Amino acid sequence: MTAIQHGAQIFNLAASFQDEEGGYDHQDPMPEMPLPEELPVQKDDWGGARPIDMRWVDGRDADGEPTPGPAAQNVWMRVICPIPDDIALEQAALAYASDMSLLGTAFRPHGINWRTPGFQSASLDHAIWFHRRSSFNDWHLYAQKSPSASGSRGFNLGQIYNRDGRLVASTAQEGLMRMRAP
Repeated sequence: MTAIQHGAQIFNLAASFQDEEGGYDHQDPMPEMPLPEELPVQKDDWGGARPIDMRWVDGRDADGEPTPGPAAQNVWMRVICPIPDDIALEQAALAYASDMSLLGTAFRPHGINWRTPGFQSASLDHAIWFHRRSSFNDWHLYAQKSPSASGSRGFNLGQIYNRDGRLVASTAQEGLMRMRAP
């Protein structure tokens, strides 16, 4: 699918689908982290109701001044309002949520966030691979890292585990991260 605006291509979507079938099975282990019930509830930093409950393992403070940190972050997430047992809805909600924190992983080493005056950021591409079915009504750990940032771009990778430690999806994203005059 391609979207065109004012005569220029602004969006491209490629999707492939697979029927469920048996086969070989292995995965990276889920990192050991505090449980979501042990973490503070995240305040809404968008000015409205948020459909995803997110609990940062590293104690993210969206309202505070960002400080430099490692190019990695971990967040527990789930839908706030239950969704039906439907694989298409489950995967759509998980895909939506997977874009909510991934780009910010590349900001961490630089002590910036999307509220930093003069900072410009945008998701340039976002890919997700679903490995196993999982209900997003329950908590999922999103382990994220940014192996590289250069040339006003940040590259990010993520692994999404269900509460039982099964790797259910992997993500990759490149994003714009540029400082303009404030």
